[in-house]
Amino acid sequence: MAGEPELKTATRQRAISPLTAAWAVVLSLLAITIAWLYFSDEPQVAAVIEQSPSTEAPAEENEPSTSIALDIPEGPAPEINAPAAEIPVTSPETSSTIPEPTVTTTNSSLSSTQLPLKPAPNQNLLVRGENGFKPALGPDGLIAWQEYARPFNGDESAPRIAIMVTDIGLNTRSSNAAIDDLPGQIDLAFSPYGRNLQDWLNKGRAKGHEGFLMIPTEPMNYPANDPGPHTLITDFSPRDNLLRLDWILSQVTGYVGVINHMGSKFTASEEALTPVLTDLSGRGLMFVDARSSRFSMAARIARSMNMPRAVNDRYIDNVITSEEIQSQLRELENTANTLGVALGLARATPLTISEIAAWAETLPEKGIELVPVTAVANRQAIR
Repeated sequence: MAGEPELKTATRQRAISPLTAAWAVVLSLLAITIAWLYFSDEPQVAAVIEQSPSTEAPAEENEPSTSIALDIPEGPAPEINAPAAEIPVTSPETSSTIPEPTVTTTNSSLSSTQLPLKPAPNQNLLVRGENGFKPALGPDGLIAWQEYARPFNGDESAPRIAIMVTDIGLNTRSSNAAIDDLPGQIDLAFSPYGRNLQDWLNKGRAKGHEGFLMIPTEPMNYPANDPGPHTLITDFSPRDNLLRLDWILSQVTGYVGVINHMGSKFTASEEALTPVLTDLSGRGLMFVDARSSRFSMAARIARSMNMPRAVNDRYIDNVITSEEIQSQLRELENTANTLGVALGLARATPLTISEIAAWAETLPEKGIELVPVTAVANRQAIR
């Protein structure tokens, strides 16, 4: 009995052994076949890849990033992604050749207007406050609105039109377009809520643009229509409004003056306006009355202080269509031809920028000078 299990085991092994051998042979042949196919195909695939590089980028590389999508301004905008068939594919041998830029009459004329202004700010025109540096009168009669102004060397007897484009610094694409695509005589107004405002103002001055700072002021339907934090409020005490003004003025340096943003209620109040304009005048700044309502007293109060001032004659793009923008620009021409000077306000939208840029090219043949805002200071009748 002790030897019986050993005998059965030996017998079982001899019975199973051929089957095991057969399976071993089959598996070996299968492994050899797979290995042969794998190693014989790989070099061919590699050769194809090396000889014919794919022109199709991964899908995620063709899609705009989230930051770009969020940065598209309102209104019509150019297509971001052109159809694949319209994108030329260059080989490595030709991609290193960079074509020379084409110099046309248009871009040559634009470049001639975008001569850089002197670097800003002048340290002699700054004082440190609780929120940072803000404008101050300098020594020997040095005044911010004159120091940072773009020189005007045009025809003194010709009608003058000044244009100011607002909301610079809020949108990267539209801000860049305003700086790069508009003549240097056109002024830029910077929102105090923009990011990297000093960089924007410096870039604008490098292209010849004077800079103004937007001052948020209370509209009639506030707070349903809210210009933003630090808005100057009619019912606030002068001290509270001046504290808010201090924050606003400290957001950037090197601007020639300020313009009210909204403010149909605030600019109609002599009591609320006077302390604010007194402070601004004492800093050597120019003031532009946006005339958000016909009841605005801002320009009259500024005149009584002998403060350099200008008044908006027309909102150019309240209706953002080519026909309406062109109509408003024609009205500015009529005003300039009749009164000798006109000032228009526009927003930094793609259509507005395009229309103003095209219109500006027509002014020389009409005998009208496109001038910076400082060149119309104190030249308008105050109504």
